[in-house]
Amino acid sequence: MRILTNSFDQARTIISSFGAVLIVSLTTSCSSGPVFSRTVYEDPTVLVRLDSPLYHAEVSGAPPALTVELTAEDLAEILRSIKIQPEISFLSYWVPRKEPQPEPAFPGDDAELLAPHLQAALAKAQPDETAVFFLQRAREDNIPLVTTGGLLIRNNQLVIVLAHVRKPVTTPRKLATARDTPLHPFGEVNFHFVPGAYQATLAGKDLPRSLAATSAPALTVDYRAWRSALLLPSRESPFQTQPGSQAATIEEKLRRLKTWREWGLITDDDYLQKRREILKHF
Repeated sequence: MRILTNSFDQARTIISSFGAVLIVSLTTSCSSGPVFSRTVYEDPTVLVRLDSPLYHAEVSGAPPALTVELTAEDLAEILRSIKIQPEISFLSYWVPRKEPQPEPAFPGDDAELLAPHLQAALAKAQPDETAVFFLQRAREDNIPLVTTGGLLIRNNQLVIVLAHVRKPVTTPRKLATARDTPLHPFGEVNFHFVPGAYQATLAGKDLPRSLAATSAPALTVDYRAWRSALLLPSRESPFQTQPGSQAATIEEKLRRLKTWREWGLITDDDYLQKRREILKHF
């Protein structure tokens, strides 16, 4: 009987120890932000999926899904408008003696590659889900360049997080890490956002709870105001009674031209010159 009792006590001790190790393991993994993912689109170049935290507080009265008014074309144009500026370093300033200038975060056809899949993800997203993305391009020497981040909608604002922007990746391990955790930069972030029209940077303390664990910079876009200014004629416009008239076309061109200047896509001189050319046809 004593032998059986000792064996039982030893087994119980082993089970208790295993349970303690298991709890520590779960706690450690939880601190890094475990997520549940569902893939929306994937190919060797582009990955778009929806991530949601495994452990979160339920939001009372939250809608079952987000209603997204943005089309893929809208989203592509917003992505094209986002600018970043590399941080000043010793090599970037003292060697070439040239301060970094703002540059597009999604150059070339990057925005067009991502926009349709991100729009589809946002349309399917639940209130606690983030549409995360991974984009891989190749440098001239065939070294992979990765751009990763995420998008979500909160209070009629499009929140955009960028962890990497055309970052060279020289090892398969880092490439896999960037693909698995698109919201988390490896190493220091070496750029910051340059907000344009209807855009504002978002401080870490103001990030939605689902993005609280990331150290990547964030930007908000008032997409409804942007759409109204860019695409919709003003309700107070005297030309609305003749939507197909030449006046309505000129008004739309002037509005778009003004938006381009606010975004920094054209200079003030370019704006004044093009404005004069448009008004010649009025």
